[in-house]
Amino acid sequence: MKLSDAIRLLRESGVTDPAYDARELFAHFGGVSRAVLFGADPDIASDELSRAVKRRREREPLQYIIGEVGFFKEVYEVSPDCLIPRADTESLVEYAIKNIPSGERFLDLCAGSGCVGISTLKHTDSTEATLADISLGALGLAERNARRNGVSDRCSFLLRDVLLDAIEGEYYAVLSNPPYVTEEEYSSLEREIYFEPRIAFVGKDGGLEFYKRLTELYRGRIKDGGFIAYEIGYKQGEALRKIAKSFSMSVEIIKDLSGNERVAVLRKIK
Repeated sequence: MKLSDAIRLLRESGVTDPAYDARELFAHFGGVSRAVLFGADPDIASDELSRAVKRRREREPLQYIIGEVGFFKEVYEVSPDCLIPRADTESLVEYAIKNIPSGERFLDLCAGSGCVGISTLKHTDSTEATLADISLGALGLAERNARRNGVSDRCSFLLRDVLLDAIEGEYYAVLSNPPYVTEEEYSSLEREIYFEPRIAFVGKDGGLEFYKRLTELYRGRIKDGGFIAYEIGYKQGEALRKIAKSFSMSVEIIKDLSGNERVAVLRKIK
């Protein structure tokens, strides 16, 4: 298959950036240097490459086809067991890294691939974390990603429906990128989204179920000076202000690089 043919096929299938995706597939499955792929049109005879292009034509996410994705400063294994880490979530990690002191413990709830907790561990000193998720498959990925990124000795993993009850202990921080997309929003998303686990996207109560329940469960388990930090949808800032107020907590809403409200940080009011 020629690179130009792959680009054409992906474009005809509605892929947003067919040239980029085709080059990534040729680099990964065809063994061609990315540098060579600019300005050249290699012809690779590979059944594996042809199958990969076919999967992308069917709009399966590129990250699942390749099996990994870059996030923050790390690389993570991914599969349909977990949500694909996205750049939006890096705002949550950046806040955590800057605000969790050396030696403290924290939680990563709805951990998925483990990207939030693992990247936070990787860039904080002597911290420890428990990563919890309802999916056994996701926890397996998180464990492998912790080993891959050199922090497996500082984290534990818990199979848990985080809406049921609080994890025992006291923590400096509770981090979470929970399901927060509404049913209406989910029905209008791009086709690639539907390859990802629906349970990781859709939140009940207008996307607010996890924010309300986790705040209720963990407001009393945060150490003095600590915080709960959530990734939020770009239209959910006002809702989080109301949730924080209802639990007598302060809230700081942080915007991402695009200017969208992206992280809500809740703290106990002194």
